[in-house]
Amino acid sequence: MSVYALEILKAKAVKKRKNVPPLIMIHGAYAGSWCWEVSFLPYFTAAGFDVIAPSLRGHAGSMGREKLDHFGIDDYVKDILSIIADLPEPPILIGHSMGGLVAQRVAKETKLAGLVLLASVAPYGVAASFAHLLTASPSLLWNLSQFQWQGAAAAGNPSFVRELLFSSKTDRAMVDHFAARAQPESMRALTEMAIPHPFAGLNCPKLPCLVLGAGDDQLIPPSDIYACATAWNTQAEIIADCGHAMMADYQQNIVAERILAWLTQNYPED
Repeated sequence: MSVYALEILKAKAVKKRKNVPPLIMIHGAYAGSWCWEVSFLPYFTAAGFDVIAPSLRGHAGSMGREKLDHFGIDDYVKDILSIIADLPEPPILIGHSMGGLVAQRVAKETKLAGLVLLASVAPYGVAASFAHLLTASPSLLWNLSQFQWQGAAAAGNPSFVRELLFSSKTDRAMVDHFAARAQPESMRALTEMAIPHPFAGLNCPKLPCLVLGAGDDQLIPPSDIYACATAWNTQAEIIADCGHAMMADYQQNIVAERILAWLTQNYPED
């Protein structure tokens, strides 16, 4: 159980579908529950799902900001497990980036109804992602490291956020929304993800899983997306012309519609 009070956005279905589990949306590094509230919360509640979107400890409005660097991936897993423990039924987890790694770890700890991974960190960590960013865009990696150590002022203008997280057609207001709220990530969590875990993708439980990647992702290479799909015995799908922040990119409706189609197929109403 989490000992930290978490900021949790909860949204009830407008008209709840029959026999469908709740959705828990897990944000990635540098973010909070706010990343889901503009698009995904209203979209999926309108589609008939109850939605829960927590900010992990040390993020956004949750407790622990002053101790952020003390927290690791296992602590984030505990946060999600504490929420699941209070639910009447196993949920479906939707995890983005680092939140996808957290979701995969949770799936090995407790029973879930399903798993959706969006631009997710692979089970073995971010070593391939780091190498990809270092090779493809060292300037972005430099800006990201400056942001981690010096805060928002070091990130430069919103063009950095756009290049890192979004495709070029994304609305400026959404880019500004992310730029204004982004925060440094736990150094412990980042270090843990950087240490390779070559066998972490083995022995994953059997459950419905959707794996989506972003065609214009500057952070997570396609190899990591395919590694997630292999670990969970499914096929990866890449959304073309979409940036890393898949829930907020201008392609957000395409992403949400694909998730909804998968949910409808795997959890049909009686």
